[in-house]
Amino acid sequence: MGSGAERSSDGTIESKNGRGRYARRALNHHSLPRAFVAALTAIMLIVAVAGPASAGAPAVDPELAAKLQIRLDQWRVSHRAPGVAAAVRLPDGSRWLGTSGSRNTGKNARPVKPGTPFAIASLTKTFMAALILQLREDGKLNLGTKLSTWLPDYPKAKKMSVKMLLGHRSGIFDYFANSQYESRVFGRPKHHWRAGEILKLTGPRYCPPGTCYRYSNTNYVLLGVIVRKVTGKSPAQNIRQRFLEPLGLTETYFQGQEPIGREPAKGYWAIGRSWIGFADGSRYRPNTSGATVADAAGAIVSSVRNVSDWQDALLGGDVLEPESLALMLRFHPRSGYGLGMRYAVLDGRLAIGHGGSLRGYVSLMYRLPVDDLDVVVLTNLGRSNIQTLADKLTRTTLKHLEPDPAPLPTPIP
Repeated sequence: MGSGAERSSDGTIESKNGRGRYARRALNHHSLPRAFVAALTAIMLIVAVAGPASAGAPAVDPELAAKLQIRLDQWRVSHRAPGVAAAVRLPDGSRWLGTSGSRNTGKNARPVKPGTPFAIASLTKTFMAALILQLREDGKLNLGTKLSTWLPDYPKAKKMSVKMLLGHRSGIFDYFANSQYESRVFGRPKHHWRAGEILKLTGPRYCPPGTCYRYSNTNYVLLGVIVRKVTGKSPAQNIRQRFLEPLGLTETYFQGQEPIGREPAKGYWAIGRSWIGFADGSRYRPNTSGATVADAAGAIVSSVRNVSDWQDALLGGDVLEPESLALMLRFHPRSGYGLGMRYAVLDGRLAIGHGGSLRGYVSLMYRLPVDDLDVVVLTNLGRSNIQTLADKLTRTTLKHLEPDPAPLPTPIP
């Protein structure tokens, strides 16, 4: 999942006791990725700030909102996407929410709205990583604990730590790359997968534990198993109780582990001048099999509004204690991956967050820490390039925020 989840593709800072809002640190960055990583690993939380960033924030300038909507509409038309939703949070806490197109195709097409859930694929990993880190804060597990504590018979379990699973450094084969994945998942659209069955989709190990970075969704399925054994509850129950309910994320659901309260957008691929969909008549997206096989690696559906709120809460310090957030954002110098988060570039600028893809859907959520700008994009067109849209939304916003240069003085005759 993430950018490779689908088999077909995927300065001030602050500190505060307990959980609360943390100010964002301005980071100096240059053009080299290595410099980006060095800046990110220097993130510390040292200056406490009260209240959420959005409290009392002004509305987005109508002129900017109109420009962003034009970019959104242009991208959807040029990519022939059924629908797309985006969010941009500005440094003053104000936010633009934009939608374009439909949540489904055909005669009964319904428009995408800010509250329409999409399959967010590997953005699920940000929830799972935050959950594991909260359990660590609660003293219920240690990042250095080996997988054998819970699954003693799993291959190499004595050598794989929780931290390796979080950072994709376990060397485990990615089950999405299994040779039978296509037939077993999409050849049986109504099949409901369980973690034990998913873990049987095995393949050759990429490397010994801890010796390389290889993105593998299997890591997060295993983390889901650990959560059940540690808490006695499903990942969905933990995420709802710890994150969704306290933060008011009422348009977010963990597919396969709890009821889906609001019908999500249907996912599609573009085939020539038409679309092919994957829905099976249920509320699972892309379908029952495709949703449940994603499990703790990518089964969540959420709206652009909720993803934006989640991103702001997580990176703003409302979810994790300072030490935990610093661990999440400690990016490996070669892979650029931390613990359920990664660094990237939006329009030439440093960004931190995650991307995702699942059949019929692509998603991303990134923050530009230097500019204090958040960008979220969700679409129900699989195999599409939403990076170009995120770049344009970023460029348009920053250009609008930059003051016009002062006029040159008039020469004295």
